[in-house]
Amino acid sequence: MTMFGCSRRKLAGVLIASVMATLLACPVVSAAPSAVGAAQQPAVNGGDAMYTVSPGPGREPYYCSAGFAILVKDVRYILTAGHCTEHGLDWQGIGPNVDTHFPVTDYGRVRDLSGSGHSQVTLYDGSTQRILRAGIPQVGQRVCKSGMTTKKTCGKVLGLNQTVNYGKDKQVVGTIATDIPIESGDSGGPLFYGGVGYGVLSGGNSQVSFFQPLRPVLAAYGATLA
Repeated sequence: MTMFGCSRRKLAGVLIASVMATLLACPVVSAAPSAVGAAQQPAVNGGDAMYTVSPGPGREPYYCSAGFAILVKDVRYILTAGHCTEHGLDWQGIGPNVDTHFPVTDYGRVRDLSGSGHSQVTLYDGSTQRILRAGIPQVGQRVCKSGMTTKKTCGKVLGLNQTVNYGKDKQVVGTIATDIPIESGDSGGPLFYGGVGYGVLSGGNSQVSFFQPLRPVLAAYGATLA
């Protein structure tokens, strides 16, 4: 599911509330249906592709993007979007779903059997960025996201504590809004800048994107960054 087909408008000088209104008739960016047969990978970093198959009718294959590697009681997980962990039971080359929190919030855990080491983000230039801590961005601040479809892209924070309505009674509150364009398959990818992690992608379109903040998720799980 994508958010394309939404009306296009320039963001300059537009209030967040107005930008959000363009999303009301648009579905959430979800795991992107794709071809079966994704290759396994030795370790998973933020922004890497995650592949699973829906247990529902049709057994549709889905892709999402990994967010952050986290530790809960010394057990390693991949944090991603909750609307991604609604789909499938196992993620190829990574591990099984553990939980999902969507709507209201949008995050979930996948047991990470793919590797070890610090939480890192793939920059899609042959390098990675280690994420050292979770933070809260400021409005106007430069931030970047990494995702399997649009790779690493950067922009600025438009607002905090934003509520976005994806329709069909699916609302997510407290999000970080940015002007970074996103596409199907980017869901779950990390929002970061330098060594600071800020959130995982919930949804958006080609003009605006919304991220579930990282700090409250770590607190809810009693987790730390790997």
